[in-house]
Amino acid sequence: MLARISTQFACTESKLWQKLSKPESLQFVASPMLGFTPVEPGVLGSEWEVGRDYPLKLYFLKFIPLGRHTIQLVKVDRDQKLISSRESGLLAKVWNHDIFFQEIEPGLVSYTDEIEIRAGWLTPLIWLFAHVFYRHRQRRWKVLLRDRQK
Repeated sequence: MLARISTQFACTESKLWQKLSKPESLQFVASPMLGFTPVEPGVLGSEWEVGRDYPLKLYFLKFIPLGRHTIQLVKVDRDQKLISSRESGLLAKVWNHDIFFQEIEPGLVSYTDEIEIRAGWLTPLIWLFAHVFYRHRQRRWKVLLRDRQK
């Protein structure tokens, strides 16, 4: 199943690129709904790397374990304004995430998360969760882009 959730951010493409490149941004936008802990210390560096596997422990509400989750960035294309990751975990064997965005006017970016989900009989429930989670993430992105000057 495919989930597609869109919004608009009051920022520039360049500011969004800067935030998207940092694993700490994932921690912020997922919190407190989901938490990610590296399986091995130091796995999450200062920037994401294309082609590298990031094995993580996934937690719901930061303390209910949901098993392992692996993220691999497969494409980062500044010209197409696209970031693609191939992910998998205990509950969702396929969680392929694409981020598309484009500045539609100065200081306003149109942003879309598109997630392909395959989780057997759990797929409809996880698809529903993805809609809730990505709306939460997009609200958190707005906070991060507005309040954080890192």
